[in-house]
Amino acid sequence: MHTADLCLHAMKLRIIVADDNQKMLDQIVLLLRAHFDVIATATDGTAALECIQRYKPDVAVLDVVMPRMNGIELTRELSRNGHSTHVVICSVENDRETIDTARAAGALGYVFKPRMVRDLITAVKSVAAGHPFTSAE
Repeated sequence: MHTADLCLHAMKLRIIVADDNQKMLDQIVLLLRAHFDVIATATDGTAALECIQRYKPDVAVLDVVMPRMNGIELTRELSRNGHSTHVVICSVENDRETIDTARAAGALGYVFKPRMVRDLITAVKSVAAGHPFTSAE
């Protein structure tokens, strides 16, 4: 392992999670907390944007459907403004059009909620390293 890799492993990635369903938000946070530093949560896109601007996390895990600003609009906004935060969309939507739209907006990761226990940790690590990840269909 290279020195840079060792440093990356020594530091916990800083994560923000946004989902408008509180039960789902709690499940995602519980899953991620075992591996990462979950520094903030939000239940709508506007609050998530404020958290990202304030805390500058390594990765944002975003639902697609949220009030005030959906996850794809938020991802587009982050890309437009040159934020360094990488995005993983975590959604029940698993159609190719939604995945392609999320990718075009700037999301590097896309995880289907029914597969999040299997895929989310890998997806966060992958996008934090700059590599795309999509749950297998």
